[in-house]
Amino acid sequence: MKILYVTDLHGDKDKYKKILEVAINKDIHVIVNGGDMLPKQCNRHEEQPLFIKGFLNDYFKELKDHQISYLCMLGNDDLQALDEMFDSVCGKYDNIYNIAGKKVIINDYEFIGMNYILDHPFGCKDRVITEKDYIPQQQLSPVVGISNMYGYNKIYDWLVYSLAELPHMSDVLNNLPTSINPRKTVYVMHMPPANLQLGQLLYQDLDIGSVDIYNFLKEKQPLLSLHGHIHECPDTQKGKWMNYIDETTCVQPGQTELYDMLMTYVEIDLLNKEYERNVILIKELDE
Repeated sequence: MKILYVTDLHGDKDKYKKILEVAINKDIHVIVNGGDMLPKQCNRHEEQPLFIKGFLNDYFKELKDHQISYLCMLGNDDLQALDEMFDSVCGKYDNIYNIAGKKVIINDYEFIGMNYILDHPFGCKDRVITEKDYIPQQQLSPVVGISNMYGYNKIYDWLVYSLAELPHMSDVLNNLPTSINPRKTVYVMHMPPANLQLGQLLYQDLDIGSVDIYNFLKEKQPLLSLHGHIHECPDTQKGKWMNYIDETTCVQPGQTELYDMLMTYVEIDLLNKEYERNVILIKELDE
């Protein structure tokens, strides 16, 4: 069974269209999207609902027309307040699966999604959790917030709040659906694991992966885990796009920035355990 894995498209319609084109040309009928699906360089409360109800709704219909299964989930830059709307649009189509906190079985392979991340320095704190011994980062803004349908519930002392109120990554992981056959299980986790250089930053020498995710994968030993979140990681000096935790393969393709001429994705043969990262032109230069 072959799949295409792509992540961090952030509402770039050309990238969405290109990965569909690749799937059609390669006769691949499963696409996995690892999160951060919606526009972010905009008024998110205005643009993200329109993107879900407009572009994504039409895109899901086109995927169905081509008999392509689409496994997806929102990420930390996608407003948590829109989860119900997103789930409703996904539910209109029998080929579209919102896998956040859920398990989907396709051709005997189990796909399990988890879209929470560790704290970051940015103001929108949707889907942010913590873990034991996590050291909070220096914040870029004195006031942060968690989204509601009209704006943000503001938090004025994030350090105190984060230490006392945030769920722990280990608890979230332990509450995921149970895998029946680990060697045919694929975890899709927007946050990368620690210690593998899959969360390597460009602007400082730091791998921000999650220790809890690493320990979870080491214990469960699934066939594969798919990650994203840190766009530049594979193209940094120390960063990687693929690494291993014993018998588990961990993949983080990275992504180009919004409206770049290039995009990245990984073609995966689950049966033969073959993985190929591709960096391709979205459009020909004369278009």
